[in-house]
Amino acid sequence: MRFVSKVLGLVSPRWRTMDEWLDVYVDIVAQREYSSQTFKNKAICVRHIRRGLGSEPMRSIKPHHLSTLVRSFLPDRAPTAQRVLDELRDVFTEAVANGWADANPALHVRRPAAKVTRQRLTFETWTTMRQHAVAGTVRWVEPMLLLALITGQRRGDLLKMRFDDVWDGVLHIEQQKKAGKKHGARVAIPLALRLEVIDMALSDVVELCRHYAKPGPTMLRKRNGQAFVRPEMLSYRFEETINLVGTWPAGARPSLHECRSLSERLYRKQGIDTQTLLGHKHQSMTDRYNDDRGLSAGEWKHLVLAPEVEEIP
Repeated sequence: MRFVSKVLGLVSPRWRTMDEWLDVYVDIVAQREYSSQTFKNKAICVRHIRRGLGSEPMRSIKPHHLSTLVRSFLPDRAPTAQRVLDELRDVFTEAVANGWADANPALHVRRPAAKVTRQRLTFETWTTMRQHAVAGTVRWVEPMLLLALITGQRRGDLLKMRFDDVWDGVLHIEQQKKAGKKHGARVAIPLALRLEVIDMALSDVVELCRHYAKPGPTMLRKRNGQAFVRPEMLSYRFEETINLVGTWPAGARPSLHECRSLSERLYRKQGIDTQTLLGHKHQSMTDRYNDDRGLSAGEWKHLVLAPEVEEIP
């Protein structure tokens, strides 16, 4: 029966495969307003799904099939397992909506836990990295470290910061991460913002960025003034510098993104509104950045008593 249907070009819905559906699904996803990085991440997940389930008829796929695929990435690639499951849930949601499936089996698969192994960046490590950067030959590494710490922004936002984003004494940032919205969070940071532990204001860092290389539109740029095209270059120089500071267990070395957590923790001690600074909609997300992942576990937490109030006779 299936052979006859294929000969006639009328494949029964019962036998339409995951491969065939994913061809349709990719076109549906292409209509969404995602960032280029999100499209790239989803494409990787779709390739994993094709490899694991491509030949399976859509209506014969059960939760245990999906669970087997997801578990194949454990334990070493838990984040990938999570992303593949998220993609599977979207794949089947669209399949149900378009008549390719009757139910979403991915909803019955337990989300795998991902153990965080990456260590938080300490201020001491950051300071030593800055010292290496000052002594090094790549002059834009120190401005990168300073800009990342004093603004608390993501790698992609650091890359696109421009001098003409500054007006009325404020640095204006539209974050690249849109989280399903038409535009990212818009954060206006006063140049007067000062990070006490380095005794510098944002205005000081902006001025440093003006003079370390030939003039150019972006704050982080090459020696000749040209802007960086790929954010990976920032991560590469960060990793190169942090490797000069010490050795790290597999998967534990802090990344450039950890400057964002360090910035949040330092500013929170100053009483700064870090939720607005980081551009988060919910305080709970900001609190995740405040978690130092055990760095202060051995420290004593001192209780400060309220001062006594003298009675007025």
